[in-house]
Amino acid sequence: MENASKALIIAGAILLSILIIGLGMMIYNQAMSAVEDTGLDAQRISTYNSEFDAYIGDNKRGTDVRSLINIIKSHNSAEDEQDPANNSRIVKFNGVYTPTDLDAARNGISTGKRYTVTATYNDEGLISEITAQ
Repeated sequence: MENASKALIIAGAILLSILIIGLGMMIYNQAMSAVEDTGLDAQRISTYNSEFDAYIGDNKRGTDVRSLINIIKSHNSAEDEQDPANNSRIVKFNGVYTPTDLDAARNGISTGKRYTVTATYNDEGLISEITAQ
């Protein structure tokens, strides 16, 4: 009888330790998933920025800058479902982002002139503004 009670105590201790280990693993997995989901990974950032990268640099033709403005305009219309003022994925061109203002900026670009196009990045590493001078 004494051996049976010791066996039950040992079995209970083993079950309790398995429960504690399982609980610890569950907490660890939840913490790791929270850490991994904090932002965009490098490949997503690169893919997002690649839409504009070909147009950034020195000595860009006016026609290229006009094409860039059209790309920004279509990009912003796809992202415009959210509040544009608080949307981190809206791209501005020389400080403007609305379709009307972008059309005016495009009309102000001379096709025969060369421009220096630079990009400004937000905290996530995404292009947030493009300027042409």
